[in-house]
Amino acid sequence: MMNIPQRVIENLLLVTAASRAMLELAHANGGFAIEAEAVQHAQQQIRHHEFDTGTHDAETIATLERDREIIVQHDIERTHSPGPNPETGLNGIRARMLAPLIQAGRLVGVISLHHSAESRRWSAQDKNAMLDAQTKILDILTQRASMEAPALEDLRSAAAQAILDRVRIALGVQRCTFRQPVQEAYAFPVTFESRAEGMRSLLGDFTIVQSGQPVIVKLLAERKQVVQEDCSIASSDPLFHKMLAHYGGMRAQVVTPVIIDDQLKGVLSVHELRHARAWTIAEKALAAEAAALIGTIFEAPQGR
Repeated sequence: MMNIPQRVIENLLLVTAASRAMLELAHANGGFAIEAEAVQHAQQQIRHHEFDTGTHDAETIATLERDREIIVQHDIERTHSPGPNPETGLNGIRARMLAPLIQAGRLVGVISLHHSAESRRWSAQDKNAMLDAQTKILDILTQRASMEAPALEDLRSAAAQAILDRVRIALGVQRCTFRQPVQEAYAFPVTFESRAEGMRSLLGDFTIVQSGQPVIVKLLAERKQVVQEDCSIASSDPLFHKMLAHYGGMRAQVVTPVIIDDQLKGVLSVHELRHARAWTIAEKALAAEAAALIGTIFEAPQGR
C-alpha cells in the first residue's frame, strides 16, 4: 500500500498511543492546512473545520521555524512553552509534541501529537517515532515536488473514491467506506470513504477497534457478504453496540469482503443511519460489484 501522509500519521498515532496525530502543510496564503489526521480515545477530528491560519498560534510557529527542533510538552498546563490556540478548540490537550518540517530553509509543515486524557511523559520511543514520521513526510514532500504527472497510486485512489461516491449516491445511504489491511497495529482501518454532509468521518478514526467485532469475525469465518437489515438486533455484543453509536447510530448495513488468493484484502461497507432497511437483491449486488472492482484496482499488477 502506498506510503501516503495519511498512512504515516495513522501509524504515528498507533505506535505512540496518543489521542491525535496530525499533519499540517503551508499553503499559498501563508497559513497552514490539515492534510492528514488520525484520532482515538473518542476524540473528534478537526480537519473538517476550516482554519485559515492553522491550529497553532504565531509564537509556536515562530519557535518551530527559528529553532527547527521538536517541541516536547509533557504537561501543557505547567509548561512555559507556547500553548495551544484556544480559538481552534484544541485547549483540551494535556500534552503534545510538535515536529517542524523544513525544506529549502523554511517551515513547510508541522506534525503534531496530542494527548487529551491527562498529562503524559513522552518517552524516547515516542520521540523516535516522531522523528521517523518527520523523515518519511519530508521524503514524500520531496517526491511530490519532483513529480511531473500523477503517480499510478494517485490514479488508483481517485478511481476507488469515484466508485464509493457513486455507490453511496445510487443507494441513497449516508456513508460508504473501504477498509484495507494497511496498518500492523490495527485491523482494517478505513482507507477511503464517501459520506453525506454532516456525517462523522471514519477515515483516520481509531477509537473503535475492529479486531473481535462480530461483523469482522463473521466475514473471516464465512468469507461472504454480511447483510444486516436492523443493526439494533443483529448482535448483543457490547462492542458492536458501542460501534453503532460511534458511527452515528447506524441502523442497517451491507458489508462485502474482497477475497483474493484466499486472503481478505479489503472490506466495503454501506451504512444506513436513518432507519432499518430491507436491502434488495440489486442493492446487495451493487455493493458486491463495487467491492470487486475496487479490489481489482489495487491488486492489479503495476505495469510500466
